[in-house]
Amino acid sequence: MPSFRPLPVLTVFTLASLLLLMTLGSWQMQRMAWKSDLIAAYEARGAAVSFHEAICSPAEGLFSPPVTGPVPLTGQTLRLYTLRETAGWMRLALMRAPACQVGAPPRYLLVEVAFEDWATGEQAPVRTWRVETPPAAGLFTPGNDPDTNAWYSHDAETMAAAFGIDPAALLDVWARADNGLPLTLSQTPPAKHLGYALTWYGLALALVAVYLALHASRGRLRLSKPSQDGDKDKKAE
Repeated sequence: MPSFRPLPVLTVFTLASLLLLMTLGSWQMQRMAWKSDLIAAYEARGAAVSFHEAICSPAEGLFSPPVTGPVPLTGQTLRLYTLRETAGWMRLALMRAPACQVGAPPRYLLVEVAFEDWATGEQAPVRTWRVETPPAAGLFTPGNDPDTNAWYSHDAETMAAAFGIDPAALLDVWARADNGLPLTLSQTPPAKHLGYALTWYGLALALVAVYLALHASRGRLRLSKPSQDGDKDKKAE
């Protein structure tokens, strides 16, 4: 019959490590499913619409359809730092939004008109947009500096003041460049999450193998009962 006498401290450490590795693997599997659902939602967002339709009849879901159309802009732009393939500045201009109702007070929309490369200073114009809610500032996001026109997070009140308009007239959505699949989805596709999950599960399997091999080498794990001859030899020793 098999015989197993586990080492207590090593067993506790191994079980805790095994639980951690399995949890990380399961988490990556969940991330893979979540990322796949987001990509499917992005691909199903529909055909291009006008600014009027995007603002007055917003689409349901996480991603707006692509937006095209004439953009009557002011001359002033704000520089908002962002990361894409490279670091750079989103050039944000102010556009008077189309009225959704007759006689409605004027409202304004922030529109990205170009992306300025940080290193070269070259500006790539934007011709297609997504109308969506601006992201909130992160914990380590630097503060905005309106005096030098250096912005690091969306601040409706201060940005409206920089354009000289009433903050209440600025829409709570903006139009940013539609450059295909967002970097947050394309940078780590579902296949990478699957690879990470298999790595964690593989480490868990290797940990179990090392644990069992160590016990076997110390005679604490036997798959069969020792032979009588082996017992006699041990007694003779």
